Amino acid sequence: MKYYPKMLFIIAFAAIPFLAGAQKQIIKDTTSGKIPLLKVAYMGTIIYPGFKMGMDWPTNSLIVTKTKRHGEKAYVKEKCLGATLSMYYHENFHTNLFMLAERQWRRISLSGFYTELAPGIGVSRTFLGGTTYQANDAGIVSKKNMAGYTYAMVSISSGLGYDFRKSAGKPFRVYAAGSVLMMFPYNSYIYIRPTVEIGFITNFSLFQKKYMASHE
Repeated sequence: MKYYPKMLFIIAFAAIPFLAGAQKQIIKDTTSGKIPLLKVAYMGTIIYPGFKMGMDWPTNSLIVTKTKRHGEKAYVKEKCLGATLSMYYHENFHTNLFMLAERQWRRISLSGFYTELAPGIGVSRTFLGGTTYQANDAGIVSKKNMAGYTYAMVSISSGLGYDFRKSAGKPFRVYAAGSVLMMFPYNSYIYIRPTVEIGFITNFSLFQKKYMASHE
């Protein structure tokens, strides 16, 4: 439980740029022509390893200027819909496989650094780590294979990243993020699990082009 207040503080701090009000003017809409993004990451729950992979579909991309005391500052405001499949392995407890749909907000500076905030909803399926037995109404005990539980899940994630398109013209990004997973009903309560992830995002079209080139 000692990790949760720190994780919630980090997420709240990273969300400040999305919640703070300021005078702004949209100067260019760059939504058209946006292509899906492929996401792959190492994801773990503090010390328990796992992975995360999925797709982001940009729905809105705007170049925005903010009026400040010392002049104007421009940045890119990007919105995406994401779908991911994730898993972590907690030894002697369970393996958790879960799918999430996320709504993402990213604020990308012209230098390439960006922050993001992503709430999500999904479903979780756990598989117990030890051998499980069950008894029927007649009292006969038998081994239960693939024992586990299914939960509804909500999540909140925030992170920092760098977009190499801005500095090197390369179509990929790297990022680090922290999340809080909430699964329910868990013995009539909510089970809270913090996670961290480090990964990269790239244009899905790159893989399509390489595949087509190799089959010509």
